[in-house]
Amino acid sequence: MSFFLVGIVLWSLVIGGIILAVVGFWRKSWQALAWSGIALLPPMLLIFMGGEGIWFRLVILVPLVLFIAAFLMKQQKMQSL
Repeated sequence: MSFFLVGIVLWSLVIGGIILAVVGFWRKSWQALAWSGIALLPPMLLIFMGGEGIWFRLVILVPLVLFIAAFLMKQQKMQSL
């Protein structure tokens, strides 16, 4: 039963992270992108730590790219003020 719950939590984080990323890019919201990166970090970190090949290691770049995009959007909004 606990394995099933862990799967539900991880898939919920992935789906929520994807939805937040789409909303963040659509509305140009750096907060949504930052929360998307936070939501995607645990599942991607588990894949990164358990994977053998290079493609499993590259999956950690997804949350990092979201964090970088959020940072750049925040810097752009601060400069426009």
